[in-house]
Amino acid sequence: MESLTLEEYSRMRESGIPTLDCRPTLPYSEKHVLGSIGISINGSFEYMVNCFFPNKGKLLLISQKERLSESLLRLENEDFKSISYFNIDLWFEADLACSQISRVDASEASKYLEKMIDVSNSEDWDVLHVKGVPNVPLVKLIELPEEIESGSVLYCGNGHKSMAAASFLLSKNIITTDITGGL
Repeated sequence: MESLTLEEYSRMRESGIPTLDCRPTLPYSEKHVLGSIGISINGSFEYMVNCFFPNKGKLLLISQKERLSESLLRLENEDFKSISYFNIDLWFEADLACSQISRVDASEASKYLEKMIDVSNSEDWDVLHVKGVPNVPLVKLIELPEEIESGSVLYCGNGHKSMAAASFLLSKNIITTDITGGL
């Protein structure tokens, strides 16, 4: 699949078509298009894509080139039919505004206990969680983002849902921090 041009991508983005960035969490956290939702292909990809984009409408896709075919196939298997690929290098080369998400190492998590929120599914939280840390499952967070305060520190079991949650909240101007790799 050919990439959209920078102009095509910008026009489609401005028309309200959402951007799904499925690069791994580290490169996404360091540099991404503001407003994109970061759902790593390495995580619970299908589950999270359906949480964030339940209407199966048009999507702008950012993916690592070597995983583009896999990304497209997995989205098509979830009934996404109108997907346009954008090579994010075009954005970077044009030196356009980028955003980032702050991350802290799991070894430092105890410093943030009062600000932590577990975004795991309720079922996962029932099995394993940090004592005293509230659970706001990803699905609820998407429905009620205003329940999360800026400055919160998000985590889940492996760091994929928390990065997706942090990217979504950032698109709503709620600035949070992600715990790298989860707890």
